[in-house]
Amino acid sequence: MNVGVIIPELRKYGGAEKLLIECLRRWQYLHEITVYAMGFREELLEEHGVTDIVMKQLTPYFTGGEHDMLLNSVLLPKIWEREIGHHDVYHTHLWPLHLLNLHPMVWYPHEPLRVINDLKYEQSLLTTPFETKRALHTYPKADYDEVRADYFEAYQAVITSFDKTGHPDKILANSKYTAKYLSGIYGVKDVDVVYPGINREDFFYQPPDENIILNVNQLWPHKRVNLIIQAMQYVENGQLYIVGQGPEKKNLEKYAKELGVSERVFFLGNVTNEELAILYGRALCVAFVPVREPFGIVALEAMAAGKPLVAVNEGGYTEAVTNGKEGFLVNAVPYEIAEKINYLLLHKDAAVQMGQAGLKSVGSFTWQQTADGILHAIEEAFKTRRKIEVTSSESRLIGIDYFVWYGKGYGAEHWNDNEKYGCVTQSPLLGYYSSDSGEIIRQHLKMLEGAGVDYIAVNLHIDEQGLNVYQYQVAKRIMDIIEEDHCHIRVCVQICPYTADIDKCMEGIEYILEHMVHRESYVLYEGKPLVFLFWTGSMDGDRESIECLRQAFRDTVLIASSMRIYNKADEESKTFGLFDGWSVFSPLQLSSDDGERRNKIDEIYQQYEAGRKKIKVFTCSPVYDDRKLKDRGSDVRHLRYIDREHGNVFRWMLDMAGKCEPQPDIIKITTFNEFHENTHIEPTIEHGMLYMDILREYISRWKGGNANEPEETTCTP
Repeated sequence: MNVGVIIPELRKYGGAEKLLIECLRRWQYLHEITVYAMGFREELLEEHGVTDIVMKQLTPYFTGGEHDMLLNSVLLPKIWEREIGHHDVYHTHLWPLHLLNLHPMVWYPHEPLRVINDLKYEQSLLTTPFETKRALHTYPKADYDEVRADYFEAYQAVITSFDKTGHPDKILANSKYTAKYLSGIYGVKDVDVVYPGINREDFFYQPPDENIILNVNQLWPHKRVNLIIQAMQYVENGQLYIVGQGPEKKNLEKYAKELGVSERVFFLGNVTNEELAILYGRALCVAFVPVREPFGIVALEAMAAGKPLVAVNEGGYTEAVTNGKEGFLVNAVPYEIAEKINYLLLHKDAAVQMGQAGLKSVGSFTWQQTADGILHAIEEAFKTRRKIEVTSSESRLIGIDYFVWYGKGYGAEHWNDNEKYGCVTQSPLLGYYSSDSGEIIRQHLKMLEGAGVDYIAVNLHIDEQGLNVYQYQVAKRIMDIIEEDHCHIRVCVQICPYTADIDKCMEGIEYILEHMVHRESYVLYEGKPLVFLFWTGSMDGDRESIECLRQAFRDTVLIASSMRIYNKADEESKTFGLFDGWSVFSPLQLSSDDGERRNKIDEIYQQYEAGRKKIKVFTCSPVYDDRKLKDRGSDVRHLRYIDREHGNVFRWMLDMAGKCEPQPDIIKITTFNEFHENTHIEPTIEHGMLYMDILREYISRWKGGNANEPEETTCTP
């Protein structure tokens, strides 16, 4: 399984980063892991044994502008979305990474955007004679975003609305408290809890000989370090050690001085893991009083060091700490905090007893359990992703070729723009459309979905200039629309190489595979992306080029859409087992004359269990007529014209598909809208909805279980 992991930053060792690092060190040898972040501290990862992952950097925060917070909340996630590669499954941390349209996704938010929810009135006001600003903080930023107070409500409305557009496939919470919080904010019910853990061996127990009260957290207003400093007024013999950095440090230092306790309050800043373990060992107790902390790993660290907690009775860590057992849970009142600290100073035997209870309780919280719990959710999301999968011959997949090369209006590209490959003799019912029109795409999708088609095979051409950019962008737009409109129809690509330059060909193929085949709207066959490769035979016997193709398509199901017939006798020496299945792009074109057509097509499909997986593919066409084209290659084709006979040729082929024994795994219609060779079934002025109606009739019969009993037609093509 290839997993994309995304977190805003991986430079410090805060609670969210610590959890992810502990998971990565356990996952890195089980799956392919790529981690995306705005910045990394590689020595931090190496220190914790995380060495076998790929790291990719994302665009950093916007800084220095008046509307940075809005840009970082609304625009930046969409920029990141374009920078993140395609993976089997995605795991995201923190806000706003649930806004990435990447699926399947498991989001572990740690906490939602509290600055616009429960902490919106805890943000400092910065006033001058001319204006008032709010100092807003979003984790993991190390500084404030200053927003004009008269903008705040508008910011809040925009960000709140945007926040609800995220649709992760699974949300995990770090506590029952956070799960309830997330359910209230996002209106979801199935939020599972996976608690953070602790490495018991990273800490050591030391009897409480010193009168040190330890506080560990980042210095922000909602951590309420000021309450502990104020409590120190009522603690005569203790010393407060504060570990952590943040923009409130100067204010807190000033506060300690004003209260007359600065000689007993020490700001230690950031420390190493070893130094932190020593401080825990020396401490009498740990004071921790944040506003409704989602979990609070500090509580587990205190327990792992055998030190009692003096903490406020709110937030997620209260699910791990019992009042009076592993510590004291009090109200957010300085005097009550001081009262419990003084009790422990006077009764160190009680501090020892509580510390020993913590050592026993903390055994229930391990990083291995955390890593296993999150990984289980990731693997389940991967297994149950919302994509079409075919697992047996009873589940017949029905698709149709779809061309995305049309320009806007008559005479534009591919609409009678030249006689070589652009002659059109029938007018589409929707007019001479451009392939990039969203409304045309929606109408096409509605027609095809209404007919029961499972997928469209979008034709993408690669020539001497490389991948056709217009066709690729149209294909991407189709997938965007399918995902936005929650259509049931899916997309696969039919890659059409029209160049002898294998490097240019591979460059285009690799780009398509990287950016398209892992999207939510892409069709899977037996768990892998389904890809058709248009095969003219020009690479037959070219072992080196075919080996390049084999490597590129190794994680897909690859089917030939061939201009020639598969021949069991010599195919191995031509394509060296490249394909999982074989289809003929236009079986009517390969037929010799009217009298031999049925026998010829029977001969073709006697060998349709071709390829490594022996996937059975049957191609149906309504007609073939390219007489108007002046392409010199047309002169040597076996057959240039077959009359449509008012739909009877199409019915005859669909009858054949339904009668095949064993039944096809895939039925492919060639084509929806290839007007140059007149293989289209798209509604036209001349034929109206005839061919779509025929297709709908047969698909309905097949999916209703009557595929082997189609109505007979009188046509004998």
